Amino acid sequence: MGRPDAVVPLAHAHTAHAAMPGSRLEVFDDAGHFPHHSDPARFVGVLEEFLDSTDPARWSPEQWRQLLRCPPPPAGAGARPGPVSAT
Repeated sequence: MGRPDAVVPLAHAHTAHAAMPGSRLEVFDDAGHFPHHSDPARFVGVLEEFLDSTDPARWSPEQWRQLLRCPPPPAGAGARPGPVSAT
């Protein structure tokens, strides 16, 4: 996310990050909406570190159906079903 982003305000990124436990938010100063263009070396480094250190989520077909059919719960109403464990 670029700090002076004219498309998505930085506050939206912070809100989304706060709503997703375990998420990561990387802010690129002076990058605008295209951090991959403004600072490609840093962007690739952040992406590679994320891929190297993050296990993919595993969702069952039933969990996908629930996610696609049900609206998200109201704030503070509890969590939606999470990914299936990798074991």
